[in-house]
Amino acid sequence: TINNLHLTLTAKAEEEKIFGAITAADLAAALQEKGVEVDRKCILVKGDNIKELGKYVAKIKLHKEVEFELPFEVVAE
Repeated sequence: TINNLHLTLTAKAEEEKIFGAITAADLAAALQEKGVEVDRKCILVKGDNIKELGKYVAKIKLHKEVEFELPFEVVAE
């Protein structure tokens, strides 16, 4: 289920800094690769995007009363 997912996203990086950023759209695409369809507008990433390597948690708000946290990690390519 989606509650048990842990995503790892890769990005080009140098010294912990990402070239570009990881956004809600990137998380939605990674979820889709795992067979889970979530609209990017339902994914809340702290600060709207991630610009450094590391471990993070995004909030997924599927419905007004249904939300949960999704852990993910950003690693260098």
